[in-house]
Amino acid sequence: MEESLSKRIQIFCAWCGPAFVVLYGLTWCVLGHNYPPPNPAFTPQELVDNFYLKYQSSILLGQSLAAATGILYLVWACQLTVQMWRREETPILSLLQLAGGLLTGWVLIFAPALWAWCAEMAGTVSPELIKAVHFMAWYVYDMTYMITTVEVAALFVLVMADKTKPALMPKWAAALALFSGLSFLPLSFLPYFKSGPFAINGYWSFHVAFISYGLFTAIIGPYMVKDIKRAKIPATPALAQALSHSQSIG
Repeated sequence: MEESLSKRIQIFCAWCGPAFVVLYGLTWCVLGHNYPPPNPAFTPQELVDNFYLKYQSSILLGQSLAAATGILYLVWACQLTVQMWRREETPILSLLQLAGGLLTGWVLIFAPALWAWCAEMAGTVSPELIKAVHFMAWYVYDMTYMITTVEVAALFVLVMADKTKPALMPKWAAALALFSGLSFLPLSFLPYFKSGPFAINGYWSFHVAFISYGLFTAIIGPYMVKDIKRAKIPATPALAQALSHSQSIG
């Protein structure tokens, strides 16, 4: 593949991060009526009447589109892996970031698909079933945060330890990524809170964790584009080195 075409593809992938923040925010948050989510203390019937039937068409469309636009995060994470890999002799941090990014992308797609089902089936199946699927999706969405925390921690360590000039991104941007990943820690106790800042619809999730998460994803994109436009050593030597090293150990 020609270098110019490769760079154009990589630039497109890098911009998928900011695009994800905008499009997912519009589909999942605005159309999906998730700002804030419905009251976790609702009874099954209240959840159906006051949320899924009240906003049925909008939720169905929004969550269906969110299940599609969530893939942009996966594309962006793969591109970030390539750029991290170029700066590592043994690409363990790059692979940790890749694994976390792929799994995060799956969660971003899987949970909205379940909420779309809730909207479609509201009024035709039992409210208890709707509530069960609704909460299962939220627990998967929020409580699997550690896959994203590992991802951003790997990015943070690489940026802080990397001596290559110019840097992949400013250290403050990597610090913001780490802060976002650590801000998810209270979500481990999500089942214990039906009200207050740490509940599903609480202040912490939406105004600390989710906003910082969106900010770092959007902010890093332009720095990734700048890095792509600079002359780089191909990622393949690092892969060959890793493979030859493993063979020598065996």
